[in-house]
Amino acid sequence: MFKSWKYNRSAMKRLFILWFILSTINFWSCSSIKYNKIYRYDDEFRGNFREYVRILVRPEDRHTEIGNARIIFERVEGIGGGFRDAYFVIMRAASSFRADKVGFLKSGESKFEIKLTDPVSELRMETDETVSTYISQDSTGTSVTTSTDTDTRTWVEEKFIIKIPDESVRAILETDEIVFRFYFGPVPVTYIISGKKLELIKEIIE
Repeated sequence: MFKSWKYNRSAMKRLFILWFILSTINFWSCSSIKYNKIYRYDDEFRGNFREYVRILVRPEDRHTEIGNARIIFERVEGIGGGFRDAYFVIMRAASSFRADKVGFLKSGESKFEIKLTDPVSELRMETDETVSTYISQDSTGTSVTTSTDTDTRTWVEEKFIIKIPDESVRAILETDEIVFRFYFGPVPVTYIISGKKLELIKEIIE
């Protein structure tokens, strides 16, 4: 009589160990980066005072090639004056276009044109392997075969910096939401920041 099982103890054990290791790495990599928390420090090497906050924002535009944005808002104060920057990392599909060099910031009824400086596009890749072991038995004996399925995902991290215009600071401090609009070829993407995240940004830039 012919019998077939898609099961093997040693194979399942190896898969469990692999899953545990990847989960542990992912846990520590995520937990080591704190969002929605302000960091402040005196930089003795650059001779200034710095503070920054990380936030994660989802796009308002659904079903497009453009994904979440990880943003760091930073304020720097030194002897020669100060400045306010926002560092963007936006996830997008590998088939999508790069961001246009100009975007927009809206605060209340005020709109400001912003330039994307130091743009960088980095291709990212992640590969998952699934191992399946088959054990077959018939009158001639037992045979074991193994197959491996590989799933590779690619995406692009779009990185750039924007200078927070001085004339926009007052408008940001007086509003209950700010809107960033960028264009990736013909595809627009909108990020809205409000609530606690906006309050943290206000604390940084004021």
